[in-house]
Amino acid sequence: MICRRQVADLAKQVEAFEKRNVQLVVIGNGAPHFIQAFREDTGYRGALYTDPTLNTYKLLNLKRSMGSLIGLKSLKEGIRAAASGYLQTSIQGDTLQQGGALVAGPGDTLHYFYRNKEAGDHPPLKEMLNACD
Repeated sequence: MICRRQVADLAKQVEAFEKRNVQLVVIGNGAPHFIQAFREDTGYRGALYTDPTLNTYKLLNLKRSMGSLIGLKSLKEGIRAAASGYLQTSIQGDTLQQGGALVAGPGDTLHYFYRNKEAGDHPPLKEMLNACD
């Protein structure tokens, strides 16, 4: 539910990224048959992929642990997500796997890389947009 809220927030900012000539790409870890429902829940219409093998997450050295799922910040963000209407309906992927955000390109250039420390830890949107300039 927390990642759905984050993607829904990104969906509201697509125009800000497009003005910077940046394409958003979201990679989840649920089964492919969840993609359509995820789009409906979040309103996100951009590029959306899933990697249930977690190979992308491993390649990027993104955190995966029980400790990253349990904590005060995770609890607070879960409550905020639920209050915003993003209720946990079913488990759609590896709940222990944390995500991140990258701003890359053109070519091999990496402008920004944020690794989530725990559930509910998301990169500040302003930082992501600034990295696109």
